Amino acid sequence: MITIQCEECGIGRCRYVATPYLLKLGKHMLVMPDSPSYVCDICGNRFYDEDFLHSVHHLLRQAAEDSRRRARRRQVPHADRVAQPPARRSR
Repeated sequence: MITIQCEECGIGRCRYVATPYLLKLGKHMLVMPDSPSYVCDICGNRFYDEDFLHSVHHLLRQAAEDSRRRARRRQVPHADRVAQPPARRSR
C-alpha cells in the first residue's frame, strides 16, 4: 500500500481510502460514494485524488452547458407567432 507524507501536519502518513465526496450546488447536494481520497493517520486531514476532482468538475461543466443550451432552445420565439391585440371585454 502506497502512503504519502501529510502536508498538513508533516508527521502523519496519508493512506488511500474510499470515502463519500460531498459538494453543495446551490440548493442541491451532490454525493458520490466511494470516492478516491487520502486520509492522514495522525491529524485526520483528508484530500481527494486530483484526477477524480478534475473528472467531477469536467462533468459538472458539461452538465451546466447542456442545461444552458436546453434553456436557450426553450426560449427561442417562433416566427409564425404574431402578437394578438388584447381582447375587449363586453359590459
